Amino acid sequence: MGSPHARVLVAVLALVVAVALFFVLRGNDDDSSSDTTTPAAATTTTTTASEEPEQKPDKPKPPPESRIPLIEVVNGEPKGGVAELSFTKGEEIRFVVTSDVADHVHLHGYDVFQDLAAGGKAEFSVPATIEGVFEVELEDRVVPLAEITVEPG
Repeated sequence: MGSPHARVLVAVLALVVAVALFFVLRGNDDDSSSDTTTPAAATTTTTTASEEPEQKPDKPKPPPESRIPLIEVVNGEPKGGVAELSFTKGEEIRFVVTSDVADHVHLHGYDVFQDLAAGGKAEFSVPATIEGVFEVELEDRVVPLAEITVEPG
């Protein structure tokens, strides 16, 4: 082992063995975690959770302003049951009703009516000036669609 070529060969072999050991040992860690489904799921959950906080600061501002609740009326009944919507005094009470039947939509307490054609929609945007709980209904059918809560500002 006195020749320079022999020393280079030993160094290269040592490097190859070190890299091989790294991957073998790393592979054993992956094998043990992949054998157990729970740690793999926890890793996925952790990744998702770490991605969500990055998205939440960017997204909370637009959705409250742009997200308008939709109440769908199918066969004269609210799809998914009576909606429960909450607003703060001073905000706009905003929601949309779509329907496959014709009727009038009435926001009680504020006495706001809108005609609703079959296959059409009624869009509500009313200043929340009165605190309390108010019903939205298909007036002619007397079918409740939503319960609106306006809380103090």
